[in-house]
Order: sequence, then structure tokens, then C-alpha cells
Amino acid sequence: MTPPRRFRAGRFLDAAAVHAAADANPRLRRFMRTVAGHGDAGEVRARRLLEHIIRHVIDDVGDLHLGNAVARLERIAVLRERIAGILDHVLEGGTLPEGVRVEALGESFDQLRTEMRELSRPRDGIVGDAPLRLAEDAAAYADSMLREFEAGGGAAGLHSEPAAAVNDAFRAMPADRQAAVRRAAALEPQALWRAVASETEGGKRAAVADLETRLGGRLTPDELSRLRTAVDDLGVARNRGLQVSQARLAEALARIVDPELRAVVAGGDVWLTQQLALHNPEALATLWRRFRDRGGRADDGPGFRAYLRHDMVTYGRGVLGEYTAAFSLSSIELFLKGPDANVKVAGTDLVGIGHDGWVWLVDDKSHRATSVGGVSALTDNLVANLRRDAADFRDAITRLQRDDPGFTPDPRILDAISRMEDAAAEIERINRRGSAATRPARISRALEERRLRLRVTSAAGEVREITQALRDLGLAVEPTGAPVPLPPTGGR
Repeated sequence: MTPPRRFRAGRFLDAAAVHAAADANPRLRRFMRTVAGHGDAGEVRARRLLEHIIRHVIDDVGDLHLGNAVARLERIAVLRERIAGILDHVLEGGTLPEGVRVEALGESFDQLRTEMRELSRPRDGIVGDAPLRLAEDAAAYADSMLREFEAGGGAAGLHSEPAAAVNDAFRAMPADRQAAVRRAAALEPQALWRAVASETEGGKRAAVADLETRLGGRLTPDELSRLRTAVDDLGVARNRGLQVSQARLAEALARIVDPELRAVVAGGDVWLTQQLALHNPEALATLWRRFRDRGGRADDGPGFRAYLRHDMVTYGRGVLGEYTAAFSLSSIELFLKGPDANVKVAGTDLVGIGHDGWVWLVDDKSHRATSVGGVSALTDNLVANLRRDAADFRDAITRLQRDDPGFTPDPRILDAISRMEDAAAEIERINRRGSAATRPARISRALEERRLRLRVTSAAGEVREITQALRDLGLAVEPTGAPVPLPPTGGR
């Protein structure tokens, strides 16, 4: 019997994942060929049916897993309340509640441990070694799935193929490109569709190469050239249909004041440029202004997309690195300055007090390079950053005391601020006087005497070492555990 539909996990599945799986798996390709060969709607309907089946099965498997997890969490909550009640009674009265045996308390802990362990093994917790059955009668299950598909007109979930957008793009093509597409569709329909539907640049190149190989000289060089252009146009139209509706795009374009930016967005990439126009037009305008200020051409849509992607990856890696470092530095007991999303603002990234009372000044360098030779926040700008951070901390204390006259700051924090201010004054004196050759050693000693540590982290990068010049100043790389995987440098 099919479990009750409560969670609908399948609706979150990206259609691109289904299509990529269908293209890569020989059995799924055979399935689509078989369905396409026995129906009037061909491959488009076969793909929709496959997507519908996969979403349906994910819905049902998700209901099994999530329903089991919810039931298990409810049992865990009951066990925790039971154990907490017993322990509270013991702490208050010193003895177990009447009628509760020590063995029973132990059994409750054992049950809790078992439930927690099974929660992390969802499939074993549901069926053990038995096959995963979604229905008592497989034929009835398949019949109900097909009836649901037919009732929906063959539309697959939330992400049906944007056939209208692809057809409009085909009709807008010159006649010679349309002819090239028709010839390819007649000879190799599935290979042609894989080329149009590829979701990545690498996948597109491989699919087009496969298509040309399959055509095997049956198209002239001119026809192949027109076919490549047509495949690109159809792929762009399909992606735009999947990602951005024309109505929403029109609204986004209407909000853009700069006509040159509006033109770039209108003809631009649906994955970055148009998504940013839809969801954060203020950031789009700011990044466009920076791109132009740095010499970017007003008509260079691909160049602006590359600029956007680099900015997003760099910014995202910086935010991820700061937050990961903060949660990984177990030696820091109290943060005076925690992570935030303002990774482009100059200054230290983190300031904290360790278990031993030392003040940590941390700069995260989540770079792809394994070594860094410059950490300006902790070297050239160290005096200014120490004073700025110390002033910010004192201002925060003043605000707290103003809002709550009974507030008393932690003495450790006041001591840390004083040491930072004293270190700034001493390092400034060192920079003005004495031999430059001995300056790093004197700065390192001044920091150590005031129990200040300078540390570099790379929680979302590959930095593992720093130059000798930085080590001479007292800097060191602080490990943060396994590095967070970095996004790829190419593709989308």
C-alpha cells in the first residue's frame, strides 16, 4: 500500500538532475526510446513520463524515510522527557522517584541510544535487510502512477519541459537553420535532444561532438555549422524557459534604469545575470558599476557574467571561511569580534579570548594557493586594526551600560582591550624607532609580552603555510580541521 502523501519530497527535485541521469544511464535511455517508439508524442512525452515516475517514487520513498524519522524523533522526545524527569527528581531529592528502578533508568538510556543510532541509518531503520517495498501490489502501484500522469496531461511536477519556449526559438530561426535541425531530428532525434538539453558547458560540448559523430557526414559542413548555432539558440531558450518566465524577466528589466545594463540582462545568462536581476537588482547595479569602472565594455555580456561569477565565488568563499573558522577554533572561549557577511571590509576577521587568556587576532585566507606571503590586516595595518577593534569594543560596552545601568563588563574583556591598545602604541613606537632589521623580532616580542596571538586560517581554502617574513612577526597558520570543499573554477 502506498504511504500517505505528506512530505512531497519529489517536488524539490531539479528537472536537470532527472535529465542528466536519463542521458547518462543506458537503461533509462532504452526506457525512453521504448516509450517514445510506442507513442505519438515521441521523446518529449517519454522524458516527461520518466520525470513523473522519478518524482512519484521519490515522494513515496521520502514519505517512508521522513515518516519513520518523525516517529523516531517523537519516541526520542518521550524518552528524553522521561530521563530528564528522573534526573531532576534525583538532583532535587537525592533519590530515585518511587517505583523507578535503577535498571529502568538504564533501559531508558539504552532505548534512547538505539533510537539515535537508527535515526542515522534511515533505510536499515525502516526495512532492515528486506527489499524496500513501496506498495503491496506492484502492478496496482504502476497503474495508479500512470493514471496520475495521464490526468495531469503529461506535465511532470514543477519542472516540465518548456516546450513553448523551445518551439518559439525554433520558429524565430532562419529557414536554413530550421532545415538543419529538421534533418538532424530525422536522423538522430535523441542525440539532438541531448545536445539541446545539456545543462553545463562541458556537457554541451560532449553532446554536440557526439551528435556530429552520429550524423557521420550525412550533413554538409555548412549544415553542421548552422546546426551548432541552432543547438546553442535552442539550449538558451530551454534554459531560459526552465529558469526565468518571460513575465518575471519583463518585470525585472523594467526595474533596471541603465539601458546598457538592461540590454545585457535581456540577452544574458539565465543562471547568473538574470537571476541576480530578479532577486537582487541593487547588487546587480552595484556590480555593473564596478565592472564598468574597471574597464568592462557596455556590450560585453559574457565578460560581465564572468565578473559576476568570480565575485560571487570569492565572496561566498570568504563568508564560508570566516564562519567555519569561528566554529572550528575550539581554543577560543569568547569572541569579541565574530564572523559576518562583510568580508570585503578591511580589518581583522575574528578577535577572541582563548582559554588561557591570550587574545587571538585572526585573518581568514581561504585561498586556493597553499602559501600566502601577505596578511595586511595583521602586518601593515595591524596598529590601525588593533585600535579600531579596541575602540569598537569599548563603544559596545558603553552602549550596553547606557541601555542597562546594571550591566558589568567581564574583567577579561576589559583586560584584553587594554592589552590591544597597549600593543598598538608599542608597535607604533617600534615602527618609528630602531633598526628595520630587528623590527619583526621586536614586534613579535611586544605581542607575546601582551599575550596577543596573530593567526591565519584557511577554513575554505588550501593555505597551509606562510612565508618566513610573516613567521618572524609571530604569525602562524591555525588548522581548522578538514577544509571545506571549494566550488569548481569552471562551468556554472
